Amino acid sequence: MNPFDTLEIAPGATPDEIKAAYHRLAKIWHPDRFVGAEKIEAENRFRKLAEAFNMLKDPARRLEMESRATKGGESAGVLAATASQKPVAERSVEDWFKEAKEALQAKDYSRALGLIHYTIRLDPNRAEAWVLMAQLLDLAGGDKRTKVRALENAIRINPKDVESMVHLASTFQELGMQAKANRIREEARQLAPNHKIFRKVVASPAKGTSSKATQAEGMLGQLRDLIGRLFKKG
Repeated sequence: MNPFDTLEIAPGATPDEIKAAYHRLAKIWHPDRFVGAEKIEAENRFRKLAEAFNMLKDPARRLEMESRATKGGESAGVLAATASQKPVAERSVEDWFKEAKEALQAKDYSRALGLIHYTIRLDPNRAEAWVLMAQLLDLAGGDKRTKVRALENAIRINPKDVESMVHLASTFQELGMQAKANRIREEARQLAPNHKIFRKVVASPAKGTSSKATQAEGMLGQLRDLIGRLFKKG
């Protein structure tokens, strides 16, 4: 059994990523959620998940399994395969990033997250990888604070990334952090007042909503909807 395949993660995943993958999949395949023949299959999958997690919890065994996967001694499964079947050890950061985007297009969000995590481990200064992580966390309903960190890293690397700034503002809004949301939104507007994101936002408030806070909240809602549409098109 290849534990990376079983847990749907890439070789090189951190202990926290391994633990998160295990808990996510264990919740999906918990036998109590099934009956009949499906329950038998779920029990089998649940047992394999536990075995894979136990294998990768041990640092020595984890290093051994990573070595076997990257040397081609054992298939790295769906996370390691490409159309050209290029060996894992020969793959570049661009190869991992390209496959993450392909997984996103196929709506395989959990696999895409595993791939983008590995891409970032190889090149933490790749801004577009952090942007893609934030997008995936949006689509998969991931942790908003993790999304904040991803967007902050994207902006740190590319300070002129207005889309990420607006996305970050809307995320702060969702977290109830209004002051930060307003600050980031204004920074984005000052940086690119004629950007398509702001051109498409209806700035005039509805009747009876004259307060600045209400206007800001309405504008952020419109920006958030627009960001969502842009991501879906991508």
